Amino acid sequence: MFALQAACPERLDSKRLLFLDVDGVLHPLKVRLMGQQQLDTSHCFNPGCMDELRRVILQSGADLVVTSSWRQFETARNVLAKNLGHYGLRVKDWTTTAGGESNEARVDQILSYVTALDLEAWAVVDDEDLAPEALQSSEGMMKMLFRQHFVRTDSSKGLDKSSADSLIQLLNDEENV
Repeated sequence: MFALQAACPERLDSKRLLFLDVDGVLHPLKVRLMGQQQLDTSHCFNPGCMDELRRVILQSGADLVVTSSWRQFETARNVLAKNLGHYGLRVKDWTTTAGGESNEARVDQILSYVTALDLEAWAVVDDEDLAPEALQSSEGMMKMLFRQHFVRTDSSKGLDKSSADSLIQLLNDEENV
């Protein structure tokens, strides 16, 4: 495994960013093994979830930045790009993997990305609880800011209309910086 380099903001077309997880967002979270321990991806990229993501991007004009562990592996990145392409979507960038893959590291990676840019709006979608309320009393200002930009999906369903509506609202809110 390798650490991806820092973000490449010059690749971005928009001043609105959607930080995207894959498993539990673009399809319900299921892990199935086929013969000889091969991962079965036949359940991946649920059409309903993909349609909702497409709606978010079309209605907000946001660029996609991948935060998922899928960003670590070339084969996975290619599969993701191909499936997003079927919906007229594409990945513009990914966050670094520096600091590891824990939820806390992922939050730090996203916040590092956000603070390096002059954005109009940003949102994060993930099925993991990246903004737990339990930490609220001991967290800094940036973690509180993160919570205001975070939408959590139900991992058994993926991105649904309600979550997509929340993302659209965040991404179209000019006060969401």
